[in-house]
Amino acid sequence: MFNIFKRPVMEFYCHPEHYGVIPEPKPAAKFVADWFKKIPPTLPERDVFGAKSLTAKKCMPMLDAMTLGYVIPLQADLHVITNEDKTRIEVTNPPGMKICEFHDIKQLGERTAPGFPTTPLKFINHWVIKTKPGYSTMVMPLVNSFGNHFTCLSGLVDTDRYPKEINFPAAWHTPNFDDTIPAGTPLVVVFPIKRSDIPSKPTIRAITQKEYKTIDDIKKMQDSRRHVYTQELREPRK
Repeated sequence: MFNIFKRPVMEFYCHPEHYGVIPEPKPAAKFVADWFKKIPPTLPERDVFGAKSLTAKKCMPMLDAMTLGYVIPLQADLHVITNEDKTRIEVTNPPGMKICEFHDIKQLGERTAPGFPTTPLKFINHWVIKTKPGYSTMVMPLVNSFGNHFTCLSGLVDTDRYPKEINFPAAWHTPNFDDTIPAGTPLVVVFPIKRSDIPSKPTIRAITQKEYKTIDDIKKMQDSRRHVYTQELREPRK
């Protein structure tokens, strides 16, 4: 029988005064980078099967990585000002909510800090991430997303034991900036990781004859037809 009380692997919640007001976390699939979306699916050149060559647009491992998890967005408009050499940065929080402050650059190594000499930002997150027992949350910048004004730093948090808001330190990149970063701008992508599935150290060994045969069989399949990984070996996503 279906258990209606089964705990979800990951859930997000916020204070009632913010619920329905601030942008909600959304699937990462809604934030695939523009450069990737603009790539044509094929090239005029022909592949070994005589068909048009495929581009990265058809690379399922790349797309699967870019659509994994959930994006936590900036929760209100934020105005940022920087000067030419990025030695000065100012932020103006909206009147109704604090969404950004600063870290001390010494915390990130000062002269070797990412984004130096700009003071690191700290984005204030009002969403609590809660995972079921045994699961942590990986927090990282959006995969294969380039050319952004800032990059949040990655972290792994045991959100089953720490159901509290997690803030996001970030390095600022753009000089001579004087504009508003709009609410809803992607900050980070998060996804659950089962801690018991992460080995303390990798197993390193020589390949077996059976494994070598598997590799050879896959190569023969790929030599006989297109899309072997995408259509035959890749597990369909829900």
